[in-house]
Amino acid sequence: MAAKAASKPFKTGFKQVYLPDHVITFCRPTRQATLPQFATFKVPLHFNKLDMRDYLLHAYSVATLGVRSAVMRQPVARNPVTRRVQRPPAIKYMTVELHKPFVWPKEPSKEERKEWHDDQTEKRVELQSKQDQQMKNYQLYGKLVDPAVEKRTADRTALSKQAKDLVSGATKWDNRRELDPKWTES
Repeated sequence: MAAKAASKPFKTGFKQVYLPDHVITFCRPTRQATLPQFATFKVPLHFNKLDMRDYLLHAYSVATLGVRSAVMRQPVARNPVTRRVQRPPAIKYMTVELHKPFVWPKEPSKEERKEWHDDQTEKRVELQSKQDQQMKNYQLYGKLVDPAVEKRTADRTALSKQAKDLVSGATKWDNRRELDPKWTES
């Protein structure tokens, strides 16, 4: 009902919203200096400013004063399967100036999250963040870091020491096998 109280200098309601076939994501601001009157949304590429205004007004009764849009191109990346260079699809963001300010609540602490997350969920979240970091490294450096490389086991340490000794000449290589007589040195 708050939207009806605000004065509307434009006609509304021509674009009917049924069950949406699109995903709109309300993005938490990354900078602390973001004003509470502005809200940022990640929207489909075909979405326009009038769609956004009508969507907020009819779905959530949120009055808006203005809408700004920006299409962000994604950086070129190599496809890990085909090894071809390609550009992922662009992402469209819309910044909406709200009639009433909205302040994000503070993020819950790890102890507060445990109230609604069990141990299995926490492990899944940690694994997902590790996989995200690996993919970020792949996009930056062009190679995946194997988890076995990250952990230095006793076997890997022993093999590394053996290799250093062989290269430095401290030990001589021997495969401890008897050679076939036809392979004798002449």
